[in-house]
Amino acid sequence: MAGELATGHTDREGALADSCGRTVKSLRISVTDRCNLRCEYCLPRGLHAFERPDELLSFDDISCIVRVASRLGVNRVRITGGEPLVRAGVPDLIAQLKRETTVREVAMTTNGMLLERHVDQLAAAGLDRLTVSVDSLKPERFKAITCTGSLDDVWRGVRKAAAAGLRPLKINVLVLKGMNDDEIDAWVELTREHDLVVRLLELMPVGEGAAQNLAERYVDLTKVRQRLTQDYGLVSTSGLPGNGPARYWRIPGALGVVGFITPISDRYCDTCSRFRLTSTGELRPCLAYEVSVPLRDAARARDEALLEARFASAAALKPMGHAWSEGAITTIGMSRIGG
Repeated sequence: MAGELATGHTDREGALADSCGRTVKSLRISVTDRCNLRCEYCLPRGLHAFERPDELLSFDDISCIVRVASRLGVNRVRITGGEPLVRAGVPDLIAQLKRETTVREVAMTTNGMLLERHVDQLAAAGLDRLTVSVDSLKPERFKAITCTGSLDDVWRGVRKAAAAGLRPLKINVLVLKGMNDDEIDAWVELTREHDLVVRLLELMPVGEGAAQNLAERYVDLTKVRQRLTQDYGLVSTSGLPGNGPARYWRIPGALGVVGFITPISDRYCDTCSRFRLTSTGELRPCLAYEVSVPLRDAARARDEALLEARFASAAALKPMGHAWSEGAITTIGMSRIGG
């Protein structure tokens, strides 16, 4: 039942689990709530209520938290924002996590605007994988969606990342009715000749305008996948690295693959193994609920025993599933909780 609380515990091997048998394997870490784009569905133009720099977790705080998380079974972390590359020194954080913790993989999600200038540093720091959010293949439309974005800048960064060996490269496309849903087939066709993982995402009811945006812009991607399977002969595929909710399909003979992330039409809560850490140190066990456990004070005190206890508390707060399909919304903006 959506909203039902689980009991957090660690098993004999130290892995953090809830009463549903889900173990926490992945931690998304927001390093800033700021962004250099103003996408309407995420960070609308005119919003300036950002966190103060002194409220943010330091890189040493983050490293301390990840060190504890890795002892509890977390083996993958993802650096997010806002836009992570607007915070100075992110490649240094990645190198620190690789050096000071035992996580198996450090990945990052970015809007790509600053990627070209940072790719070499990111690769040298040991970044394992990269996801770039790109909501249109059309330059003018991309600029309209993002308010200030340059598609050329993004693609230059993507090409440089591929050359630097940051593969498989994932491209996230949020599909919006009446805005970019006419490009779905173009994205699928892109995977024929390019070794890209194109992931189509459903709009979630998250943010101040969530209810209105969902009603006006939501596209059922399960129905889209069924149509694409008929049109392109898509076949299910597996084996891609990652710890996310996407289900992958491929055009026979294509170099790339297409993923579908469907939190509304084909939910995946029963397999969720993810926590989110906000830039100010709030540990959120579920994206959908306004529930969190504070870690900043314990991290700044380097109290690892207290951090372990609070991770267990967060597991106890992890619900069985969301209630978005029943009309619930999440009012906090996506940029504040690690999109």
